[in-house]
Amino acid sequence: MPGTAFLEPSGPGRTVSGMAKPLEDWTPDELRNELGRLADELVTRAATPTASAAPVKGRIDVARACENWVRGLAWDETFTREMVEDELAIHERKAGSELGPLERERLLQLWLAEYDRRYRAA
Repeated sequence: MPGTAFLEPSGPGRTVSGMAKPLEDWTPDELRNELGRLADELVTRAATPTASAAPVKGRIDVARACENWVRGLAWDETFTREMVEDELAIHERKAGSELGPLERERLLQLWLAEYDRRYRAA
């Protein structure tokens, strides 16, 4: 059916040379319609977040925030495991999301290792 080649969605590998008919056979109106369709598709693709996209500005990665706290200097030798768990809970509330059980345990083990490294002589 003539004129329907430009109505099909294009895939990532589609180029002008892969069109249904040679470029010189396209009418100016068909080319305008194809260009408009491709522009709309590009706008849609640009507006759709990808899986590899960076986190949205303003969102907090609770695991990273907690890990930064553990590795930082905001605690000293007086901290207990319960105090660290309370601090992790504070970070969870601020971020609006919870750590998974394995992530929480990883952070607690990291804190224990940091505690041992910093205060071994004490």
